[in-house]
Amino acid sequence: MKKLKTPKQFAVVVTLVLSVLFVVISLLLNFFFNEEVNLINLLIVAIAFFVISYFILLAFLERLITSKIRLLYRVIHTNEPNKKEREFSMSKDVLGEAEREVMKWGQKKSKEIERLKEQEQFRREFLGNLAHELKTPIFSIQGYILTLLEGGLEDEKINLTFLERANKGVDRITKVVEDLDLITEIESGRLVLNQKITNIVSLSKDVLDSFEIKAKKRKVSLKLTTEFEQQNVFCDKDKIEQVLINLINNSINYGSENGLTEVRLFDAEDHVLIEVSDDGLGIASEHLQRLFERFYRVDKSRARHEGGTGLGLSIAKHIIEAHKQSINVRSEVGKGSVFYFYLKKA
Repeated sequence: MKKLKTPKQFAVVVTLVLSVLFVVISLLLNFFFNEEVNLINLLIVAIAFFVISYFILLAFLERLITSKIRLLYRVIHTNEPNKKEREFSMSKDVLGEAEREVMKWGQKKSKEIERLKEQEQFRREFLGNLAHELKTPIFSIQGYILTLLEGGLEDEKINLTFLERANKGVDRITKVVEDLDLITEIESGRLVLNQKITNIVSLSKDVLDSFEIKAKKRKVSLKLTTEFEQQNVFCDKDKIEQVLINLINNSINYGSENGLTEVRLFDAEDHVLIEVSDDGLGIASEHLQRLFERFYRVDKSRARHEGGTGLGLSIAKHIIEAHKQSINVRSEVGKGSVFYFYLKKA
């Protein structure tokens, strides 16, 4: 039997069944009482019964269904005050539409709940990491100051050293706060990029040169590989310089001793592909998805020993996204990592 989908179909079938029952009962009664049956009159009465029953049943169904479904739609669209009240046609599958709407609403709410859980988890991790990042230098500063207050200030052998160490702790706290402020500025849309024509070859060379002393201390070689002598891109020079600084600094910090940090520039039609690579330990695949989150560290103990704030990659990601591009990474454990992004040619 074909499934009844609309209230009108249901009303027709029910009233048809009732009309047939009415005719059958009428015939049986006439048979038992030996009364003559006027088929025309019986047919007219049956048709009248069908029509009257149909409209009464349809009116009842319409009132019942629309009142319940309207209440359901009010619950579903409770946060949409400007949404117009839905009109229902009894010739359509209103119950099927309501079912699909409820399923869609349920899936949406399920996704919202999952997103809220993820946000809550991220918030807890963020606050925990932030507390740890600030706690370490604060306790260090407190220790040095207490030592100085308890007599160390008069000791010329340690007073200046302890003050310098306390100052490094203050610098570290300041750097964390400044980086957080920059991320917040970008995310809130308050950061205005000063985009202009920039020679990306010259900029890359200048940033690499600025790391020459640090690279020598760590016995890391620096190399610039480019497909062109010069190439202009349209970007915020200072912000892209910061991205390169963060990436090259990480490459040197986490690269191998006697290893290589290389900046590569490739022609990619309307864009320039910029890669920063190292031949260090590499990053396991399970870390790659979260690598650009705030304070996320693959090797927590080593990262803090290197003095980073844990915000460098997050800042790089936000700056590149502000340029309507994306930054990505490919890495293999034991072979090194490559961070890469595109900039539009000028």
